[in-house]
Amino acid sequence: MEQPFLSKLAGKIRSEHAGLGNRLCVVMPNRRAGLFLKRYLVAGSEVPVWAPSVFSVEDFIAGISHLGIPDPLSLMFGLYEAHCFVEKENAVIFDDFTGWSKGLIRDFDEIDQYLADPAALFGFLSETKAMNIWNMDGQPLTDFEQQYLRFFNALPLYYKFFSENLLKSGRAYHGLACRQVAGNPERFLNPLPWDYVIFAGFNAITPAQLTIIRHLIAQDIAEIVWDADSYYIENPAQEAGRFLRNYLKDKTLGKPADPSRFFEKGQKDIHIAGVPRNIGQARLAGNILKSIIDNNEPEVLNRTAVVLADESLLLPLLNAIPAEAGQFNITMGYPLQQSPLYGFFDTLIGMHINASEGKEESLSYFYYKDVLSLIQHPYTSLLINGIQINKLITVMKSVRTSFPDVSTIFRDQDKEDPGIKQFKTLFSKVESPSGLTGLIIRAIDIFRNSGTAADNQDKEEYSTDGEILFSLAMIANRLHTLVSESSLIGELRTLHSLFREAAAAMPVPFYGEPLEGIQVMGMLETRTLDFDNVILVSANEDTLPSKKSYNSFIPFEIRQSFGLPTHHDQQAVFAYHFYHLLQRSSKAWLIYNSEADELGGGEKSRFLSQIITEMPQYNSGINITEIKPSATAVLREPDAIVIEKTPDILEKLRLLAEKGFSPTSLNTYLTCPLKFYFTRILNLGEPEDTDETIDHRTLGLVIHEVLQKFYEPFKGTFPDQAGYQKMQQEATEAIRSSLRKHFPGGEVEHGRNLLIVRVANVWISRFLAQEAEENSTSGNSIIGLEESLDMLLPFDLAGAEIREVKLKGFADRIDRTDGLVRIIDYKTGKVEAADLKPKSVEALFQPSARPKEKAFQLMFYLLLASRNTRIPGLSDEASAGIISFRSLKDGFMPLILPDNNPKTAIIAFENSLRNLLTEIFNKEMPFTQTEYEEHCSLCPFKNICHKTVEKKAW
Repeated sequence: MEQPFLSKLAGKIRSEHAGLGNRLCVVMPNRRAGLFLKRYLVAGSEVPVWAPSVFSVEDFIAGISHLGIPDPLSLMFGLYEAHCFVEKENAVIFDDFTGWSKGLIRDFDEIDQYLADPAALFGFLSETKAMNIWNMDGQPLTDFEQQYLRFFNALPLYYKFFSENLLKSGRAYHGLACRQVAGNPERFLNPLPWDYVIFAGFNAITPAQLTIIRHLIAQDIAEIVWDADSYYIENPAQEAGRFLRNYLKDKTLGKPADPSRFFEKGQKDIHIAGVPRNIGQARLAGNILKSIIDNNEPEVLNRTAVVLADESLLLPLLNAIPAEAGQFNITMGYPLQQSPLYGFFDTLIGMHINASEGKEESLSYFYYKDVLSLIQHPYTSLLINGIQINKLITVMKSVRTSFPDVSTIFRDQDKEDPGIKQFKTLFSKVESPSGLTGLIIRAIDIFRNSGTAADNQDKEEYSTDGEILFSLAMIANRLHTLVSESSLIGELRTLHSLFREAAAAMPVPFYGEPLEGIQVMGMLETRTLDFDNVILVSANEDTLPSKKSYNSFIPFEIRQSFGLPTHHDQQAVFAYHFYHLLQRSSKAWLIYNSEADELGGGEKSRFLSQIITEMPQYNSGINITEIKPSATAVLREPDAIVIEKTPDILEKLRLLAEKGFSPTSLNTYLTCPLKFYFTRILNLGEPEDTDETIDHRTLGLVIHEVLQKFYEPFKGTFPDQAGYQKMQQEATEAIRSSLRKHFPGGEVEHGRNLLIVRVANVWISRFLAQEAEENSTSGNSIIGLEESLDMLLPFDLAGAEIREVKLKGFADRIDRTDGLVRIIDYKTGKVEAADLKPKSVEALFQPSARPKEKAFQLMFYLLLASRNTRIPGLSDEASAGIISFRSLKDGFMPLILPDNNPKTAIIAFENSLRNLLTEIFNKEMPFTQTEYEEHCSLCPFKNICHKTVEKKAW
């Protein structure tokens, strides 16, 4: 590798400023550069020497301005004070304010860094907004439009109040501090605590910073050292050199050294690869690292960097780094919001927010799903044991109320158990934001006392959990101070938003040796650093450079007019970082995601296209190998699940033949044989859950039970008009009585459940009114209610021990109306006439995306009825049909048989049914998945078989 820039800078310091020691100040783009510079200074010194004072540019400005830099939350509070002062009675609540405050603070910072005139800029902005909403037809502005204009007219006042208040308290955001120093250099820069200042490795310098640098250079107490290559400096079309070309022409900055010619004369091997998905990129990076380790000395790893253009790839990359890599350093920190421990606290806060909004009583009530989320969180097992957790889950799944109280939640627990007592404190009622921050701090202490945090410095292994708790404690204590000192945060939901904002801005640092091993970093951390081996991940367009998106109140044209940075400037900055990363490397691997997304992504960065086109012509010593992705990713369906019929399964089928097949079980097999296996062989049910809303199954049970209760006294006849009137009067109480049985403890007096109860009442009332009108003819009678029907079907299959199969079913009602015996099935769901008109009996047994399940069930009842000798008249030509409560106007909807010949249809149905049973009992025919994915969307077993899961690319 060519001599690194910082090594060269260290040599310059030793040769030209050896005697200054810490009276020499070196200012660099970031803090990490200072660590590497000191390493090079030590490596080149044979005797101990005083190191220079090394600062990042932000720390340097803060130091010479003597202004404290507030954290983002403090800035947000300060801006809200300005908002309340300016808007007075029109001020919005803090929760609404937080959404746009960050963008305005960023605009203020840029206005100051670029020394724009805030009054002129905001005046121009206000006039532009007024022009945009001006009505040419003379129509007056709406209230919203007037409020919109007032806001932009008031921005100068926002800026003035906000900045002046900060300065009065001895604080400033970075841009304001820069403006203060640049506007009064004699005050802030004379004298300096150092004899000489070197500014090193800068590219895009803001006007305020440049004013400061020029002032110091003019006094001969400073210089600026550039890191540039002729490839992008001497080519006017190269955006990477756009800023440096201007600086090198500026004589006030001193005579520049000749740019390096690494791209022109160096030898490089550059590999460009497109692989699908982020995980594919991470795995390829891991494989490249393994290859470097296997083919080089260990010392090479100190000159190797993995750079993430998209820092969200950090966790996949960490999982892909080979074990042989040994120690490595991560510069960007672990995303706090992606840690499971943060998730616990986020869930805890959400639980208290919903509790406070759900009940007004003095007792503590919590939404059951929030409670389940908390007790099922992995980190809860560090506070209470597995048996206690299972008891809590059992209770939460058995209660029928959406908001159980604390005593209900912990009813089965040992109240004297220390772990339970501590965990129960997390359910204390919270009535204010300060109460919630206090509870968060208490929860952090509980985790610390549980041994989660590794506070013991003697432990060899560093605990990430300990650092995460420390970060969470910093956030909680800061929020607690803010809410205690200010009345601005009145809502728990606002506090939750601030908690998330603070967590997003606080990465958890990784501890380790910062100068040893592989360096894992983001693009901005690479400034001034050089590596022999570079692996750049996520080198996609819209990531490198980033897509043009501004969370700003200032549009592009006004930015351009007042010299504020635009997306063009941002792209030039990224171009410099990209080429600087490559200029001293000897080997580079540039990886991008080749998978197209819904917006047509999967495109490699244009920087990659540039070097593919230009570099080989510029220098034949630069070898570029491009591994192009295949045009179409190879898609593989998830492996099909096939269940062979073992002796144990055949035995369960034999027992099922004795117990009886219902139409529902056979319909399940026709829909999906694998689902039949899950439900009838393994006896798997749907996942248990607390039903806060009455489901369709419970509603159906209630209506069936109420009608059975009403009609039971009238078997052998039909109710008269007085009987129907009495039923209608008793319907409401009968429904509630049935709900107490089938929906115990459920809340039915409010919300959606109350509406469902009213719907059930309307359905039953309309049904009874229609029955009273239709069945007034004498001679009509009710034959049976919830009547059991069954038969033994002779069965003979070679190799099977079964000689007969029981078939069974329950008819909701059998009656005789106008001389016709009807088998009636009540349905609370939607039924269409086409569902009851099969093209043929055989069609009922054919797999289909829309099987005729209702027609199959009715045909099944007709078969059972034809063999029935217990109920008089039922074996003759009965009719089977449905009464749908969603379509009561349609009355009794009969099954329409092919050729209108019941006897022929029953014979055909019996033959087809034997064939179906032969398939079920045939040991050579395994249980398989359905071919129709339409059946899978609501299937409770879809997460087991993954029939409809997104296809995998390999």
